[in-house]
Amino acid sequence: MATNKWQIKIDKFYQGYSPAAHLNTSTSIGNAGHATEMVSVDILTPDYITQGPELVALTLGTQAGAITELVHYILDTPPIADTTYGIGNTKLQRISSTAVTNAGGVFPHTITNGAAGKSIAYLKGVVYYFFNTSSDSQIGTYNLDTTFDDDWQTGLVKATLIPVATKEDILLFGHGRYVGTYFSSTNTINKTKLDFGTNYEVADICFHANQWIIAVNGGITGTNRNTSNIYTYAGGATTAILSDEASVGLQKVGFLYPLNGVIYVAYQDLTFDGGYTLGYLSGRKIEPLVRFKGGLPTYAQKTLYKNTILFLAGGLVYSAGAVIGELPFALSQLADGGLATCGALAAPFGTPMIASTDGASAFQLAKFSGMTVTSSWKSTIIPIGSGRTFGHLTDVVVRTNSLGANARCDLIIYANQSASTLSTLSITGTAKTRHVFKLPKTNLEDVKIYLNWANGNATNDCRIKDITLIGNYITR
Repeated sequence: MATNKWQIKIDKFYQGYSPAAHLNTSTSIGNAGHATEMVSVDILTPDYITQGPELVALTLGTQAGAITELVHYILDTPPIADTTYGIGNTKLQRISSTAVTNAGGVFPHTITNGAAGKSIAYLKGVVYYFFNTSSDSQIGTYNLDTTFDDDWQTGLVKATLIPVATKEDILLFGHGRYVGTYFSSTNTINKTKLDFGTNYEVADICFHANQWIIAVNGGITGTNRNTSNIYTYAGGATTAILSDEASVGLQKVGFLYPLNGVIYVAYQDLTFDGGYTLGYLSGRKIEPLVRFKGGLPTYAQKTLYKNTILFLAGGLVYSAGAVIGELPFALSQLADGGLATCGALAAPFGTPMIASTDGASAFQLAKFSGMTVTSSWKSTIIPIGSGRTFGHLTDVVVRTNSLGANARCDLIIYANQSASTLSTLSITGTAKTRHVFKLPKTNLEDVKIYLNWANGNATNDCRIKDITLIGNYITR
């Protein structure tokens, strides 16, 4: 027997963004749990969606303490328990899981002639830090005690990017068109071991499966279109001959990230807004996975968090992947990056930390701590009518965790291509887990669900497990 009743369940928020969200925030492409827009929401626990993490500055992690410039790179693997290092334009910083060192005379260490910090590597008991001066790029060393040698190596090409990677006793570093090699066992350095030619720049380097992976961008810098290649190079790094090549084509590579046997690649197509993609290397081609907006992250703006790749784009922290392998690879916008301009992103002690500045006098190094109320999520456009048939939305049922005091999320229902607001529902109530709302009958072609935690609580979150829309059809 035919019925004019309908019911739509919105759940599986772990699916992240709709595949078309980067092109159209009013798309209908995707499933009910897909998002077209989100601001600092946590979908990394598969059973629900909730508020994303807040950022809290480390002790002495602002301009009032030890951070008086933007930190451009943080060593993601600590060389000592609860100790890692970061570099800004002129200073080398020592960082713990809770604080930045301000010891006077040792850390922060002022780098002689330092003008722009680029990267850090640790190899065989020595920290190597790479930076630009006014005329070239240099490598400094630190012996993990009190001895610094800021001009251990000079005369590198002054470069915008200086990615580094290590394995056993070998260090590879890119600077402009060159890749240099250093063998700590023999104290031998070759600054120009590989030469990729004029107008080429090494974007990132990693070591994986007994070979080096090197991403190189070609073309004129700036807003001009690039062509890129990803090369493999023998793990011993003794030859000047590359092993193999994968052509990325008319793209620009941001970073490489090896994870669970897969090389992930962030890259950009300059031909349209939102042309940023995270994919993976498959033979001699890149298979795209998810697309995002905001900007192309660099080698200094990536880390691993809950089995997903965290990266920065447009001052925001994105998560790409799946916390459980059986779930789909998804993209979400997890947290804010802090102040207006972001620098380094890393998670050396498990909890992500981000460096940022307002571009003037404020600087900070902050980490995830607690929850933010600056969180929101918007669904795809969900059709509930077709042809001469409209839909009446009569009931909304929301399931949550058992809410704590002052926990709240507002559910706003947009109607008819978001041209009007149908209703605003407050999901709150101590110890409540099921929230039922009745709505007046209105002729609807479609709806869009907007979750907003602005009136919520930073201690007691409101976790949305699922939303059920109930209604009936009417023909006019």
